[in-house]
Amino acid sequence: MLIGEYEHSLDAKGRLIMPSKLREDIGEKFIVTKGLDGCLFGFSRKRMDKL
Repeated sequence: MLIGEYEHSLDAKGRLIMPSKLREDIGEKFIVTKGLDGCLFGFSRKRMDKL
């Protein structure tokens, strides 16, 4: 799980570009879901497969 605060903009197609450092930690493919208190939760595919 990623912990911290990050500010990013969306591209013209509404896509979020994750910084390379975060992609190194979580992988090229990951899942983002609505979390608590308006936060987003991000999980690696490997982690989600274990749930």
